[in-house]
Amino acid sequence: MLHFDHAGVSIAHETAGDGHPMLLIHGFAATAEDNWGRTGWVAALTRARRQVVTFDLRGHGASTKLYDPADYTVEKMAGDALALMDHLGIERASLMGYSMGAGIAAHLAAHHGDRFGVVILGGVGEKSLSGAAGTGQVAAALEADSAEGIADPLARGFRLYAEGLGQDLKALAACARAPRGPDRGADLGLIRNEVMVIAGARDDLAGDPGPFAARIAGARAEIIPGTDHMFALANPMFKGAVMDFLAGIT
Repeated sequence: MLHFDHAGVSIAHETAGDGHPMLLIHGFAATAEDNWGRTGWVAALTRARRQVVTFDLRGHGASTKLYDPADYTVEKMAGDALALMDHLGIERASLMGYSMGAGIAAHLAAHHGDRFGVVILGGVGEKSLSGAAGTGQVAAALEADSAEGIADPLARGFRLYAEGLGQDLKALAACARAPRGPDRGADLGLIRNEVMVIAGARDDLAGDPGPFAARIAGARAEIIPGTDHMFALANPMFKGAVMDFLAGIT
């Protein structure tokens, strides 16, 4: 991966393919490669004649690790994405984020919508609108000496997933403890882009995407049967729904 510096933070990034640019933002505790490369998204989008831009969020993968929760606000993480676009000379791009990455993507669309065309918000739903439930348990699990004894299944799952990717657990814990507002959907009404909100029917972390989409004028909600939060990106039906949406809009 290549690196560029944004306000003292080194952001690892990659670009693949030619055509209309599309920026992909991965989820919490993941990496660009695990969310977008391993699951076939980069290959599918480059075949669809798109220039795909991926990057590791601060605190994740090959990007700079930070240990103060204040360094992981949505404004700062969205700022990294905009700085990357500027660094690459990309004036306008399509945008897709998954889970925490979808929250960052929604912030970008709400406050910098002119920089983006179609927007896909994956792995978010009704439960994503209310605060940051469970992040305290997740942070504590990441800070624990080992995964043994972690009772909460969600927290244990994130710990084991992060360990499997060789992530910096302390940096991820700081990210999980970042300040978030009580209504994480407060700015959704500002979005004027063409938007799809999509989640798996068994995604207990996100919940129903319908109420989330209802806050965005004209947004389309899509539920993919039989898949949950951790496996949605690899699900062929999930990918097919997004690719059909992209083909119908751009």
